[in-house]
Amino acid sequence: MEAEETRQSVQFEIIDLAASVRLTRRLGKLWNVSLQDRRDVNLVSVALRPGPDDLAVLLRNVEAWVKQESLCAIRFDVDGREYILAAGEADWAAVPAAVA
Repeated sequence: MEAEETRQSVQFEIIDLAASVRLTRRLGKLWNVSLQDRRDVNLVSVALRPGPDDLAVLLRNVEAWVKQESLCAIRFDVDGREYILAAGEADWAAVPAAVA
């Protein structure tokens, strides 16, 4: 059952909680989305809709968001495999400072 669920959803790893909320709101207009706030990373989980192009539409939407947020790249998991989605250039001044 878990493998079936993995194919039907995509998890995006976002370090900054505020950015995770923005992505959740953006994607929530078209998909069922949940946000898990973890200590080291936030997971934005998106349930894929039926249809052969839904994953492509989702990834293009997230790619545009990554570019808009100047994140440069984020990691995501689909079908039990990890990938990197890169877009635009990083704005290092906008990156939140690490908390020691």
